[in-house]
Amino acid sequence: MALAAIIVYSCSKGKATTEGPTIVVPTPEETLRQQYSKSVTQWPAATWYNNIQIRELAALPQNPSKDKAELIALGKALFFDPRTGNGMKTCASCHHPDTYWIDQKTTADGIAVHHRNTPSMENVWQLEGKLFHDGRAKTYREQIAEAINSPIEMGGNATALPAKLQIIPGYLRLYEAAYSIQTMTVEELLDAIAAYSRSISSGETAFDRFIKGDYQALNDVQIEGLHLFRTKGKCINCHNGPFFTDLDFHNLGYAVTSKGALDNGRFEVTGLETDKGKFRTPGLRNVVHTAPYLHNGSIASLSELINLLSQGMPQKTGQQINGTLSPHIKNVRLSSKEQENILAFLESLSSEPTKTERPVLP
Repeated sequence: MALAAIIVYSCSKGKATTEGPTIVVPTPEETLRQQYSKSVTQWPAATWYNNIQIRELAALPQNPSKDKAELIALGKALFFDPRTGNGMKTCASCHHPDTYWIDQKTTADGIAVHHRNTPSMENVWQLEGKLFHDGRAKTYREQIAEAINSPIEMGGNATALPAKLQIIPGYLRLYEAAYSIQTMTVEELLDAIAAYSRSISSGETAFDRFIKGDYQALNDVQIEGLHLFRTKGKCINCHNGPFFTDLDFHNLGYAVTSKGALDNGRFEVTGLETDKGKFRTPGLRNVVHTAPYLHNGSIASLSELINLLSQGMPQKTGQQINGTLSPHIKNVRLSSKEQENILAFLESLSSEPTKTERPVLP
């Protein structure tokens, strides 16, 4: 882009000077890479909707869990042990460590087919108070007990766990190491599973390295995608902070379950008509590895979901809105290239899957 020169004539007390004109050339506009190769506070302004709690994107924080190793070891054994449930299903039946803690199925496959997709367990320590897609569990104990007792998930009986495990010498040793006593309680067994769950974190990503100052960690296409994510695409309005989620509940439609019924979402928890069809915003770390998408697993690929969001979430393949579509869902008219760039940026949020050795069960 040609830049017009600004000609400044020097004057001294109204008399002409023998010096020629001074040519001042404006600084050329910075490239996107230059604009983003600096502190987050100096990035180009993001495009925020009204009444949004503004939180910029951030690097992955350290897991704050202070649970002792012995408690986590007990919880890990219970997590992988079918005796925690009905003898067939475990927590790991749906949450596989090798596939980013999901089962890669449309909906969870427990004792019976569930109507909701399995969420990843990475970084669940930040979800306390808003567990499950609809946020119905306020504590880890509550969430884990429901999963164990559910006739369509693990089909077990959490209340009966102490009596069942008390007679197994290996579990007595694990329990004593964790709690310094051998008399088991269901609350402490559930707390042990919660401790193991809280220990599961995603790893450092290219984006984390970039935001910490390694400005070559993202390529030009990913930086274009980052900019679109924060501006024209308006993705940052719901996907912000270090985990790329506002932890709030929104209605994107796609409410029809695999059985043809409407899923009421958050409404089932609060009873508020305004919450009908709302689900918690998922985090985006390792999102390219956790297909299929949405609460009901109805979207097979991330590129398809980006395209739908770009168009304002048209309800396709027999889907429909239950309640009122979120006002944050708008037709932002991203071009195919812009959608590809955002997808490239989301790939920069990937880390290696957790290397987890399955425990030797008592």
